[in-house]
Amino acid sequence: MRKYLATILTVLMFCAMSFTAYATEAEEASAFKCNVSFYITDETGDYPGSSFTANMTDKTGTITDSYKFTKGNSWGGANTPKYTMIAPTTYTVTFEGLEDGYKVVSTLDRAEIITFDTFSEGTADVLWSIVKEEEITAISESAGSAILEQNKDGNYIASDKGAEEVYKNFLEATVFIADDTNWKNNLLQSYELFPHEERYASYVEGGTEEEYLSMSLYDRFVWSETYLKFAWAVNSGNYDNYYGSEENFASHITNDVVNMMKGVSNSEGVIEAYLALADWQYQYVKANGVPFNFINNRSYLDEVAESPKKEETKKNNEEIKKSEEEIKKSDEKELSEAAKELLEDADDKTKKEVKKKGVWDDTLDALARHILTIVVILILCVAVVFVVWKRRRLNMNDDKDGDTSVDNTHDK
Repeated sequence: MRKYLATILTVLMFCAMSFTAYATEAEEASAFKCNVSFYITDETGDYPGSSFTANMTDKTGTITDSYKFTKGNSWGGANTPKYTMIAPTTYTVTFEGLEDGYKVVSTLDRAEIITFDTFSEGTADVLWSIVKEEEITAISESAGSAILEQNKDGNYIASDKGAEEVYKNFLEATVFIADDTNWKNNLLQSYELFPHEERYASYVEGGTEEEYLSMSLYDRFVWSETYLKFAWAVNSGNYDNYYGSEENFASHITNDVVNMMKGVSNSEGVIEAYLALADWQYQYVKANGVPFNFINNRSYLDEVAESPKKEETKKNNEEIKKSEEEIKKSDEKELSEAAKELLEDADDKTKKEVKKKGVWDDTLDALARHILTIVVILILCVAVVFVVWKRRRLNMNDDKDGDTSVDNTHDK
């Protein structure tokens, strides 16, 4: 009996160990999953295909996954496919079902051999673009590609601490809007209606208005909202109006573009990335007096080779008032001296007339200054005269009344 009991306990123990190991493995597997978001842009504008499949293999070659992208769930609208994948690892991607003459490349670095990483933190963004094969070498002319072309080595910014990360995040968060109809209508269209070609020619070394106007709307957006607007503001002649405080900065720099972004659904990520970059620029301008050109990877001073216009120092009210009084006194003094000189040059008759007139003018001025006192004195004098006259009348009446009451009986 004991022998059977021991056997049963042993079997149960192994079963429990197996179940625990399975649960642990399942827990570990679920902990290392990454939610991948795929942003696909049709940079040709008229890709004829309706779908294609991405085959994704990890760096060890042991994990292979695939996902079918359709026009309806990705590049044809504002949808962003999301797929859960094992992490952390690096995937290499090949594509099936693409139309002849078309390829998918990495949006940021324009690479035809596409790889991407998944992270144990749980999220990753992947940005791909559909392009024509013959345009790959001239892809800088496509929407959003001129700026992204220079970052093909993955080196965004190296000159200033923190700039690389904030600029990279900005590009990754905004690149998909280059070919999005909603974003074009609500945001990008404004850079066609109100282009900033003069700013580009003024604040970019070798920049011309024609070069700016030949850019895609996405390129204009990036140039304007990462550099040109900030460069223009420091040259406006009213530095404090734009950089005097965070409230001023938001009111006159960022609020307008953020309000346009809010008109598009699911714009939170774009707004967050834009405001992070704008805040970095604000801090940079406060510390250096000029903005940083993320695209050319250097400061405004390296672009323009001279400091921006300085705002004229504003006088406070007391200083302005004091200055006006000094000017007034100076003018009066000059007029007085000029009048004196003219009088000295005049003939004797004129001098006498001026002197006589001057005495009379002084008298009138004195009367004018004391007119209230004079009026009060006159009123008091009239009142006194009236009271005296009235009193005398009463006294006379009293005397007459006394005479009529005299007793005349002794005459009888």
